[in-house]
Amino acid sequence: MDRRDFFKRTGLTLAAGALLGPRVLADEAEKRVVQEELSGKILNYNPRMQYRPMGRTGVDVSALGFGMLRLPMQANGSVDFDQSVAMVRRAIEGGVNYIDTGRVYLNGQSEQAVGKALAGGWRDRVYVTSKSPWWAMERPEDFEKFFDESRRAIGTDVIDFYHIHMIMHRGWNEKVVPYKLIEKMEKLKADGKIRFMGFSFHDRLQLFKKVVEASSAWDFCLIQHNYLDYEYEAGVLGPKYAAANGMGVAVMKPVRTGFLANLPQSMRDALRSTGVEKPDVEWALDYLWDIPEVSVAVSGMNSMADVEANLKYASKARPNMLTPDEREALGATIRAFRETPGHIDCTGCYQCIPCPHNVAIGYIFAYVYNNYLVHKDMKRAMSDYTIAMSPIQRGAPASACVNCGVCLEKCPQGLDIPNLLARVKETMGK
Repeated sequence: MDRRDFFKRTGLTLAAGALLGPRVLADEAEKRVVQEELSGKILNYNPRMQYRPMGRTGVDVSALGFGMLRLPMQANGSVDFDQSVAMVRRAIEGGVNYIDTGRVYLNGQSEQAVGKALAGGWRDRVYVTSKSPWWAMERPEDFEKFFDESRRAIGTDVIDFYHIHMIMHRGWNEKVVPYKLIEKMEKLKADGKIRFMGFSFHDRLQLFKKVVEASSAWDFCLIQHNYLDYEYEAGVLGPKYAAANGMGVAVMKPVRTGFLANLPQSMRDALRSTGVEKPDVEWALDYLWDIPEVSVAVSGMNSMADVEANLKYASKARPNMLTPDEREALGATIRAFRETPGHIDCTGCYQCIPCPHNVAIGYIFAYVYNNYLVHKDMKRAMSDYTIAMSPIQRGAPASACVNCGVCLEKCPQGLDIPNLLARVKETMGK
């Protein structure tokens, strides 16, 4: 559209041009027209939020997504629905249009919170996700049961982005393939019950590629990634591989379940080593937004202060946004983490699994033990080691190791895995 068209559409006059200056008025007119066009294209558009294409879906999602797993809780262990509803609606007012939940999140209360927050017309302003838990399925028909439960809890006929939840080698081999869950997802989409089909993932890159290639119908994926987990699970190559196959990429745990939101002093000093200062959370989110293939960073928020801060950070989100100094600072921070005394040099590549005794080797080393060495919070470490690691999902604890040695030849780092697992067992008590 040329400048003449802008003048016509905005009704600028010669008198106004003489008063304010034609260039200033034309620039303002152009800005208004662009915003009008974006408002018609992007759901819940807000000029203070940044948006990105979600792969080949044809929709643009907010750079910041609201993760509904870490909501404020009451003393009795129930979700604080009043506070959660207010937080979700404030995020939507700020331009967020991607709300991420799951059937098993917070024992079903997460989906209920979404339903309450989106009642009264708010549903039409956002894309809603949910997830089908393969490990809870006892028969193929449970897939449809869980889907209908999610729709009822959320209060919607159609779920926009629906996942097969937490694909790992065991789930893939024991449930996803034999229960024909991909075909079931395709049917939901064909029937108009979901708009887009995808999966969330927690395993090695090779399996990630296999899952992506298993169906040309995948629209998106959800992976774990952050600046410490460069090679962990799908790693930094996962988004590129998914995007090359036309998929949108959502990223969970951008602050590593809170670890990167409250850094130890050694890592914080490293971040400041090049003279750039910003909050820990902003560093973590900026790292993800810098990656062009990332469509949306899904952040769990626990307070209204979290919402306000993340909205502020998201207003500046851009692909390739990091400066050379910021990249250098992040590199120094990774080195500071790996130089922690006792650190196990495990990247979480998961080449060592499957273990014959189902030990969750990579998760235990890269995510539980190395974190503990830095924060020294045993309660937090045991939560990661027990609550967040069931034998069905991630695997068994270090105590399940029988020193068979099968893992030794698989490890690209040459780690003495059985002896390191014995160290973990001694520290963690199991």
